[in-house]
Amino acid sequence: MKRPCYVIDAFSAQPLSGNAAGVVLDGAALDGKAMQKIAAELKHSETAFPLPARDPTASLHLRWFTPTSEVAFCGHATLATFHVLVEEAARIRVGQSGVTRTAFTCKSGRLNVELSRDEGRLRILIETPASRFEPLQLPADLLAALGLVPEVLDPKIAPQKSAILEGNLYVAVRDREALARCRPDAAALEGMGKALGVAGYVVYNLNPKPGIGAAMRCFFPGYGIVEDPVTGSAAGQLGVLIQDALPEIMPRRLLFTQGDELGRPGVVEVEVRPEAEPGKVRGWIGGRAVTVLRGELLL
Repeated sequence: MKRPCYVIDAFSAQPLSGNAAGVVLDGAALDGKAMQKIAAELKHSETAFPLPARDPTASLHLRWFTPTSEVAFCGHATLATFHVLVEEAARIRVGQSGVTRTAFTCKSGRLNVELSRDEGRLRILIETPASRFEPLQLPADLLAALGLVPEVLDPKIAPQKSAILEGNLYVAVRDREALARCRPDAAALEGMGKALGVAGYVVYNLNPKPGIGAAMRCFFPGYGIVEDPVTGSAAGQLGVLIQDALPEIMPRRLLFTQGDELGRPGVVEVEVRPEAEPGKVRGWIGGRAVTVLRGELLL
């Protein structure tokens, strides 16, 4: 059977930048093992499979696979999916004015999406799963495995915090140069992650230049990804963390950059919105995307 298959560069309007994701349509007959094999064949950090809706309030169900495992949420592959559904497959219609609101379900629950156009260009905003943080004293050997020394940590973010969701650990450094010098030891980080209960490590620098809320680098040895070019899920969590740690100086709308060290620069738009429950906020992520490959998957 032939299935439409796309490669989308997400969080960038320029081809061969941002983060590439595979998107495979019409996969309702595929089981998880088949999806995993397809993701391993395509070799992108994540491949998305939009499936028929399982909830009457959602337009589709989404599954994402790295080359080695399924994940509960992926930001850039979700952005890529809605780009395909609107701009390539014409399965969701977005007018030239106003906002089209829809939703999808996934392992992380039901999440909302807002679609609009800015001078004709599609803008996608995606609600991310709820974030919860707990204090964590960073072990010295963990810093060494990241290629960092204690002196480069940002004193404004104290204590350092780890994100419970998806098992990401966040480390703030004081300047952009320290972020660029980060040299992770993937094997050591994977071993420490098993002991700490984390699969990913997010190193970031606040306000690296005017107009940019943070620069990020993300390492996911637990998923077989040494470094991810641009990570929407981590950006959404980071927006909530910054809002929580520094509410007096951070706006609710931010731009995060990532991917420069890999030669795939990208920008994630982050909005931090209040929840119905007092004191709770939720991260939303968005940005641009561009199609770099259209084809058919032959199975």
